[in-house]
This record gives sequence, structure tokens and C-alpha cells, in this order.
Amino acid sequence: MIWPPDAVTHMWDHHQTTVAMAAEALDDPDVVAFIPDPKSRSGKSSRFIGYSPTAERLLVVIVVDHHGQHYGANCWPANPTDQRIYRERTEQ
Repeated sequence: MIWPPDAVTHMWDHHQTTVAMAAEALDDPDVVAFIPDPKSRSGKSSRFIGYSPTAERLLVVIVVDHHGQHYGANCWPANPTDQRIYRERTEQ
């Protein structure tokens, strides 16, 4: 996956998250995936909710598919709604 430098800077400056934390969340065996992301305006992004041991919390990771290549777009701490969705999906 490619992380554009501006996305990496935005993640840290606004959410104190890193590419490594996002990778951990994506690698979570219980990751919840929305492909495509129902909140996407373009319809080209996917949303993942997963746990990052480094961040010690659930994170939301946004990935954009562009001509078959995956680009990391953003990563932030999961809000209560995303946390509930993760719990409900992983408890099934």
C-alpha cells in the first residue's frame, strides 16, 4: 500500500496516528471491512475498523483504490459508533 506524504502528515497532525498503527489495524484478524465505504463521496474508498496494539485502541483506516493500486488516505481513532460496529461484528 502506498501512503502519500500529505496523508501521513495529516494523520499525525490531526489524529496522532501513524502508518504503522494503520497497518496493525488492517492486519487485525477481526478487522471489519466496508468495501466500498458507505460514507464515501467518490465511491472509490473502503473503510476498515481494526485494533492497533501500538495505539491501544480501535482505528478507522480509509483506503482508496486507484487503477488497482491501494493508497492509504486516512486513519483516526474509532468513535463510539465504529466501536459498537466492531464489537457487534466480532461477537458473532
